[in-house]
Amino acid sequence: MHHHRRSLSEASAALVLSESDSDDQRQRNHWTWDIPSILSRAKKSPTSAAQQQNQTQHQPLRVLLITTSLVEYDKGTRGTTHGYDRLQHVMLPPLIDSVKSMTSHGWHVDVYLILGYQSLTTHRRQLIIDSLPPNVGLEIWEDAIPLFYQNSYNKRPKSDQAIIPGAHGLSRQHRYVLRDKLQYYDFFVCFEDDMRVTADHVLEFLETSHDIYQLYDDSMASSLLSKRSNDNSNGQNARVAVVKDEDGNSIVPPPFVNRHKSNDGATVGNDIIYDPISIEHIQRLFPGLLRVEVLDRRRDKGDHPLRKRGALDNHRFVKEFPPSRNAFYTSTTTTHDDGEKSLLDPTICCDENDPPRGKMTAHPSMEEVVMWETNIYATGVRKYPDPIGWVAAMPVEDKADVGSFWSGYDKDEPNLKRPRRVDETIGNQAGFMATRSQVEYFHNEACPGGFLPPFDSMHWKGDSLQRHSVEFWSGGFQLFGQCYLNRILPLEPRRFEKHLIYHVSNNKQRTVPVKKMIRVGDFYGQILTVKEKAIHFAKEMWSIELT
Repeated sequence: MHHHRRSLSEASAALVLSESDSDDQRQRNHWTWDIPSILSRAKKSPTSAAQQQNQTQHQPLRVLLITTSLVEYDKGTRGTTHGYDRLQHVMLPPLIDSVKSMTSHGWHVDVYLILGYQSLTTHRRQLIIDSLPPNVGLEIWEDAIPLFYQNSYNKRPKSDQAIIPGAHGLSRQHRYVLRDKLQYYDFFVCFEDDMRVTADHVLEFLETSHDIYQLYDDSMASSLLSKRSNDNSNGQNARVAVVKDEDGNSIVPPPFVNRHKSNDGATVGNDIIYDPISIEHIQRLFPGLLRVEVLDRRRDKGDHPLRKRGALDNHRFVKEFPPSRNAFYTSTTTTHDDGEKSLLDPTICCDENDPPRGKMTAHPSMEEVVMWETNIYATGVRKYPDPIGWVAAMPVEDKADVGSFWSGYDKDEPNLKRPRRVDETIGNQAGFMATRSQVEYFHNEACPGGFLPPFDSMHWKGDSLQRHSVEFWSGGFQLFGQCYLNRILPLEPRRFEKHLIYHVSNNKQRTVPVKKMIRVGDFYGQILTVKEKAIHFAKEMWSIELT
């Protein structure tokens, strides 16, 4: 491993708590206990952060960006161009955007690169160093692809079998960095090299985490009050949070005995709209992200298949779930159908200057922003108690589901199969972000076999690289499958758009089947359609008026 410019500032990067953060608070609030302190420090202006950095309780937010990059130059596979300078034109632009957006908030940022190639020349190392702002620490782990015995899952390798590089395991290596650096940073951003994640994404992630914190804290306080007032009940009946109307009265749905029963491994049915949520299930909530691309305008590639007339209008499930008109506003300057334009704004996720860097698109409209990782048939909605409110529920493994109103639910066809842990709809993020306490929760409580190395428990059956793909290690199939985390997306448009992250390689749009691609604005409209369906269902079935 090589160190460049300076080592990461671990001595001064330890997580700092305010004096009001007590051991009791940590115990009560689980992984959310440090969210208020972290969010407060993240939102401080650069000036005040600089002025107060010598005061223990006001140290700037410490962020470690961990990026994995398999190759220095593209190989020409999966829609890439052979020999294209991936380091300079794919990895560096989003990395620079991420770092500069964060340092502009006064945060202390360090970068850790995990490279799948053997070494960097001095010139290429200097290129990276010169691209980063002053005082940003950098470490580089070269030749980081792990070795393993192929085809030896759950059995001993043959005596003459050689170990080979496991390129699919490169995305596992950030776990080793996390374990090594965990005590020295407040927040970790771990993604593949072509994902743009900025300070706006981090702040929204923390805001959503804070909403979960408030819901958890209010519910825990309520249950503790019940324990004190009724020792016989032991507080068990009060350990839930409930949705309330405008007058503060609880809205209680019909008992589960009369509700839909799951036909898979889920413990809840598909008609969960505004039900009380238990403390245990609140702990499983987690901010979600949607990977997106912007349609390119490249003439050298010929006619773009997704720019052909009507190509994106006939997306899957458009007849079953036509996008709600409430997701659009009328515009006389757009080419979208009927002069309507999405309420969403692409600036935060995807804006790029002209001329654009790499393969990005300059100043895109929302109608050019597309997605492919999931679809509306794999999505649900739910109205959580304040302060969360209405959210979209992303796909999750059946037994991990805390409940939502599934888009495909039909009371007359209760045995329809809901998409669960399916490759094409699970919504892979190509990475994740988390606070230190969230990572500790993943490792110590949520994830079977742990989230951090050494991966030597019986759960891994001898070799953690045997049965798990890139998508498992980059977060998706483990966190939102085995670890029981349920991703949520706030439906308020200014917040929803901050859960979109740009895949700057921009290659999926020309390699993924057209039927899987959909405008993000149309997908958002479909979610609102399902929300309207849920509101109608609650009124028709239970005479409950929801807003």
